[in-house]
Amino acid sequence: MNRLSVLICGLLLGVVCISCSEKSEEEEFSNWENRNVAYLDSIAKVAKANSDGSWTIYKAYTLGDSTAIYNGHNDRFIFVKKLEHGNGAMHPLFSDSVRVHYSGRLIPTKTYVNGYCFDKSYVSDTLNVKTDVPALFGVKGNIVGFATALQYMVEGDKWLVYIPYQLGYGKQDAQSIPAYSTLIFEMTLAKIYRQGEYLSTEWH
Repeated sequence: MNRLSVLICGLLLGVVCISCSEKSEEEEFSNWENRNVAYLDSIAKVAKANSDGSWTIYKAYTLGDSTAIYNGHNDRFIFVKKLEHGNGAMHPLFSDSVRVHYSGRLIPTKTYVNGYCFDKSYVSDTLNVKTDVPALFGVKGNIVGFATALQYMVEGDKWLVYIPYQLGYGKQDAQSIPAYSTLIFEMTLAKIYRQGEYLSTEWH
């Protein structure tokens, strides 16, 4: 086989690989909206049943003084499994800054059985609270679902938070997050910095 034939074969193989990759990705996220809605529905049922006493349902802070009782409208609530209880004495306000250890995932798929991890606050695969520095940001700078969770936490709380796409990134793609994605955050509130009361946000 001459060099030209080898080159043509290589190009064709590359095209086939790209096509297979695109097809695989399409299958991975096919019917994505319905799958995410169904997944969140299943989580909502578990949270509402609360058979082990570890689940809580919170309405989005953007709803203000409207009813706080879960009414089946999953798009208005976040669903929280409380993994560890902290000993903090206050909750972050919307205007406060916080330090948080977190990882964010999508719902499980065939390739990512634990859900694709689209972001996390630590570099290694596993969080080490002794060496990893928690991320610093303002509460109000987050998506509605994440900011809602923060405002109910105290320092030391570790939660698994399920956020409907309406309280996340909505109907638009956001970098590595497809539109209509239910978001799953494992998050630990490490520190609260009350606005106007702290001098330094350095991590010690």
